[in-house]
Amino acid sequence: MGSAGRGMKILVVITEDWFALSHFVPLLTELRLLAAAGVVVASRCTGRLGEIERLGVQVRPFDMRRGSLNVAVLQQVRDELARLIDQERPDVIHAVAMQPMIMTGLALAKAGHRPSAVILHLTGQGYLGHSRSPIAYVLRHFARAALQRCTANHKAWLVAENDDDVSKMIADGIAVPGRTAIVPGAGVDLELYPEIPAPLNPTARVAYVGRMLKSKGLYTLVNAHRLLRARGVAIELALYGDADAGSREAIPKDMLSSWGGEPGITWHGRTSDIVGVWRAADIAVVPALGGDGMPRAMLEAAACGRPLVVSDVPGCRQFVRPGVEGLVVPPGDPGALAAALASLAGNSELRLQAGAAARRRVLHGYSEEAVRAKIRDIYHAAHGATGSLIPAG
Repeated sequence: MGSAGRGMKILVVITEDWFALSHFVPLLTELRLLAAAGVVVASRCTGRLGEIERLGVQVRPFDMRRGSLNVAVLQQVRDELARLIDQERPDVIHAVAMQPMIMTGLALAKAGHRPSAVILHLTGQGYLGHSRSPIAYVLRHFARAALQRCTANHKAWLVAENDDDVSKMIADGIAVPGRTAIVPGAGVDLELYPEIPAPLNPTARVAYVGRMLKSKGLYTLVNAHRLLRARGVAIELALYGDADAGSREAIPKDMLSSWGGEPGITWHGRTSDIVGVWRAADIAVVPALGGDGMPRAMLEAAACGRPLVVSDVPGCRQFVRPGVEGLVVPPGDPGALAAALASLAGNSELRLQAGAAARRRVLHGYSEEAVRAKIRDIYHAAHGATGSLIPAG
């Protein structure tokens, strides 16, 4: 894969510097070891590019204009990325998440430089995967065409976080069988997220951690909490996270504040003390409607030994086995979610058993070490003319 005499150079395209730091330090650390000619990270700067640089990689400020649907703006992004590709001349382009994947496909059609391989690193179907709006329908066709062309014209590998996404991308003609792999999420640092004794609160405390987006199922969660209160079932619901201003799915802050004023609900905003969240909480809830790859918040809660109530959507259903690590409910169903939360809230023994099982599951395949090993496998396979990747179990 690398150019003779200089080693391999990798260009990583990712939307935001904070996203790279929150989810992809294990990836960047491993790529730095693999790329003798260096790793270049192209990402929008929110003030944290210096932290990425301290990982031993180079950075290039690059604004993907996330959330924009203006055709002229997207053409400008394509052209700027094509120029960056021609300037850096990487052996591999590693595009992380849907928008960088699409824009990389478009930019390669315009760039003069042809990398030896393109890694399309899908972190979930996102807005395009779950939205049923007319504009999402149009964007899906546009995205599919761009990615199909990229796969047809380049040695492209698909990396995804669950087998549902792999199957869909193959069915859509974006991925090629034999050039796919499953990376088990972003990777959890087991020392930073140790198993924590359950607090056994007198009133069970349920915590949600993540961005405050409609697609995360927060309206379903709040409605489930209201149902429980109406039935006289007391639980404390703690919401941690901020609205994502760059997302079309962002929940308005006045709505979040309104929820935080309801009895039994507290909106804490963003927190950097995730371990502290799980030290105080009895149950982790991930009520997503779909679009995620392998939710990091779910894995961190599991690493800390918390039982999980999750939606039956890609990513969540690959990790949580019903009755083992927790409970699985239909997405968007407040009644089913309320019943599952009540079941765990009323049974401390079941919570302890499921929490211990969740921790064991993280230990076997979802750690930072497991992710880095899988990245090595992917690059070694992509290095040769042929090769197959064996998905993580």
